[in-house]
Amino acid sequence: MKKSIIFSILLVIALGFTSCEQPDCGCQFKQPVLFQYEYYNYAWGFRHRGFLIDEYGNVNGFEQPSKWIVPDSSGMMSKADLEYNLAQCDTVSGKVDEEVLDDYFRKIEDIRYGKIVDTGLYMADAGTGVLSAWYWNEKAGKYESVFLISNGDVNKINTHASVKEIVEWLKKVGEKTNRFYWYGSN
Repeated sequence: MKKSIIFSILLVIALGFTSCEQPDCGCQFKQPVLFQYEYYNYAWGFRHRGFLIDEYGNVNGFEQPSKWIVPDSSGMMSKADLEYNLAQCDTVSGKVDEEVLDDYFRKIEDIRYGKIVDTGLYMADAGTGVLSAWYWNEKAGKYESVFLISNGDVNKINTHASVKEIVEWLKKVGEKTNRFYWYGSN
């Protein structure tokens, strides 16, 4: 009897350990969008364009989508909403190598915790371009927008050491599309 009670307790403990989840697991599965560039300009009429890089490395461009879903106040978005935005894309502007894409995306988990600082540079009527990534937040059950850098009227940067390398890569990707504006060298 005593052995069966001890065995039962050990079994419950063992099962408890196997059912633990990581609070944020990133790419436990393929996700619809890994990286995003978005440009807004409200001066002299509204402009909204950019691109989304999907799980296969396709660079999907959009221009003036009829309805665009933005993250909630905590920077989160459901899978359905992210897929909806992906469906708003009207062109495939290119493709990036999936291994390269995965290499850059693996760095996003740590970048999420980088400090965001204002560079102190401001423009007027230039609009703002934002480079970001999407990371699955298991705890929230939604995708989390991971800010990398903004450029134009508002200039901010994530100070994590890996951001500069990813931004340079994304800028090169963007320059091959007709949906990308970037000012200066930052």
